[in-house]
Amino acid sequence: MSMINAAAPYRRDDRQAVRVPVVMPLVEVEVDTDGFLAVTLDREPYSADGSLTRDDLKRVLDRIAADLGTAVRVEVREVDKSTFTDIVTPERPKVRTLQPVRKATTSIGEVAGEGFIPNEEVAVAVVVAHQVASTDGTARLRLPPALLEAHPGLVVFMGKSSGTVMVGGGAA
Repeated sequence: MSMINAAAPYRRDDRQAVRVPVVMPLVEVEVDTDGFLAVTLDREPYSADGSLTRDDLKRVLDRIAADLGTAVRVEVREVDKSTFTDIVTPERPKVRTLQPVRKATTSIGEVAGEGFIPNEEVAVAVVVAHQVASTDGTARLRLPPALLEAHPGLVVFMGKSSGTVMVGGGAA
């Protein structure tokens, strides 16, 4: 077997791959003699709440990466002129456990569900539309009867922020 034509090509797990920009944002950290940190982001001072110490470094770097939504290059310079360089990536979103699925109400040409956060965007599957919940947390969508007849079965609402899931139509 040749290494050029390997039977199984090498692939990284790309289900939730972090996108890394061509030029990463640069976070520079200067540590003073008392252990306090001066943090800059792309050569601009990064304002933090109060004075930062070594114990705050991981939290601050994680927050910067999460706020930017991308990997950042980090350079830490110690008082003795030693330097440490690393790449910090934002955490992957945590999977939330959802409450048991509740039934949505249906009538001819309409499916409705409740329990959403007021003004929350609600995904509708077989994803035919996105709907914004009203101020009382109810999402309502009028669908053409022909569409419902062409796709009989379940219609699912999912609140993008709350994770609320409602199932209507067909057999749940």
